[in-house]
Amino acid sequence: MARFLPYLNLLILVACGAPSMGVIGGQSERVTVGDYVFEVNFKGSRAEAYRTNTLWAPKARQVFAAGATAMEQVTGCHVVRSSVRGDVALVQADLLC
Repeated sequence: MARFLPYLNLLILVACGAPSMGVIGGQSERVTVGDYVFEVNFKGSRAEAYRTNTLWAPKARQVFAAGATAMEQVTGCHVVRSSVRGDVALVQADLLC
C-alpha cells in the first residue's frame, strides 16, 4: 500500500488543474486581472477561472469579481453575475454570448 501512495498523490495533483466536465474540450487561456492570475477554461456558455498565483488570504468577493472579469476578457462574452459560484481557487459562471 505504501508504495502506491506517491502515485495516488500524483494523480490527485494532476486532477486539481484539470477542467471540469462542462468545459472539457473547450479553449483555455491565461490572463492577469489586478493581483490575480487565472487559467480560464471555457466551452459554449460555461466558463471557469482557476486562480494560479499564491496570495495570503485572498478575499472571496475580490477573487469572484476578478475571475468574472478574466472570463469576460478571454471569451468576449458577458458573465451572468447571478451564476458566479465557487471559491477563492476556482470561479465558475455561465456566459451570455
